[in-house]
Amino acid sequence: MAETNSARGSERRMSETPTNLFGISQRFAVLNRLITRDLNRYINQPSFSLFTKDDIAKYLENPYRYEKQLRKAVIYIYAASSHFRRLIQYFVGLTNWSYIIEPYNIDPQKANPRITNNNYRKALKLLSAMSIKTQFPKVLTVCLREDVCYLTTWMTQDDVTFQQLPSDYCAISSIEGNVLNVTFNFSYFASREALLDYYPAEFRRKYEQYKKDRTNAWIELDAPYSFAIKVNNDILDYAVPPFVGILRELFDLEDYKGLKLAKTALENYAMLAMKIPLEDGEWGIDLDKAEQFWRNLDAVLPEEIGSVLTPMEIDKISFEKSNVGDTTTIADAQENVFTAAGVSSLLFNNPKASANALLLSIKADQELTYGIVKSIQEAINRILQAQSYGKNFRLNILNISVFNQKEEGDAYLKAASYGLPTISAYAASQGIGQAELDSMSFLETKVLKLQDMFKPLVSSTQVSQQVGQKDLESEAATDEGGAPTKEVGEISDSGEQNQEDA
Repeated sequence: MAETNSARGSERRMSETPTNLFGISQRFAVLNRLITRDLNRYINQPSFSLFTKDDIAKYLENPYRYEKQLRKAVIYIYAASSHFRRLIQYFVGLTNWSYIIEPYNIDPQKANPRITNNNYRKALKLLSAMSIKTQFPKVLTVCLREDVCYLTTWMTQDDVTFQQLPSDYCAISSIEGNVLNVTFNFSYFASREALLDYYPAEFRRKYEQYKKDRTNAWIELDAPYSFAIKVNNDILDYAVPPFVGILRELFDLEDYKGLKLAKTALENYAMLAMKIPLEDGEWGIDLDKAEQFWRNLDAVLPEEIGSVLTPMEIDKISFEKSNVGDTTTIADAQENVFTAAGVSSLLFNNPKASANALLLSIKADQELTYGIVKSIQEAINRILQAQSYGKNFRLNILNISVFNQKEEGDAYLKAASYGLPTISAYAASQGIGQAELDSMSFLETKVLKLQDMFKPLVSSTQVSQQVGQKDLESEAATDEGGAPTKEVGEISDSGEQNQEDA
């Protein structure tokens, strides 16, 4: 029954593409340039709150009750804390969104190559229109910051745009095809009807349904074009920001910085004491004159230096103190932030960093990010396979980042040399997608004929056939000796230290 409703919802959504519902001349430009705010008609000014460490502790006592407050808190801290923002962006950067399209449920003995090729081209066009490498890092940022990102889809023949929904009015209602479905609270539009023009047609239709029965404000959106991506899939009832546990450490870090700033300011203060001389119990200078001299001195002193007029002995007043302890305290607080986040502090300006230790730490962190990426992959595949031409194809986002690009590329290339079908994966690991792979080959070989324009360099093997063995021996004698330099991950820590000392 659920599949039947889903299929009907898919057909309904496809029939509501702008070209059918609104007419190309009126709506095509809107979908290709999605307007998020119309400043002339509707200004939605965001509200900001200043959160304290006590607020965070209160919210963490009952994350279900304070779900919205926790979400607002992490958004605020993401904007206010460079450490928190850098941590989130570090995890976002652990994938470069290299992907390939794989055949799915195809019998090679029975499949028609021409039909398969036509459907493959259409699937490539759809995924290219999604701009996966541009749109989904933003989705991943929201997920890592807030735990869940709710999305709906605008689709035209040439463009696919994913629009984020307001999280406070969304909830996860069901799971279909390993993808989370979204239920939307349509009371959101009760005071914002002007915003309906900036949501797909489904929202206006279901808002009209809500107005007929306002007791049922929560209405499930059509799958597969609306979905949710959640980090903590084991807790579906409410959102738990993945790094909410480090918020208190971030506040501690700011407290330590504030203490150091106060101490530094205090160390800049000094006091001058002007003493009135006494001779046999009598003033050595008239008190009024002494006070006049003191006022003249006090008038020219900077704000950081005070003065006092006294007839008594006074000790030196100094606020100086070594900063070593303060600096160590702040460094420890910074390290505690990343330790509490579950990542190695070696990644963030730690002087004890070892390349091998960094590599192992990054690999562990990359697996966390890749789990979220696979959820995004499932959601995209659900959209792809809802199309008539995409039923026999699926997206595969490779587990590749800038940190393991060479390693993964070499593995795909080696497998291809043994006849395994990994050429597309190797090209994707090098930044060449399947949509560009054969077209670039056609452009370079058939159109530009670059293979005739550029000749390969002559190697020593080729030269030996012309110059003889004597010349080769002379050439080899000039080569530098020693084994090739090993890359990071191939060398031990002691070997790495030897390279640095060389």
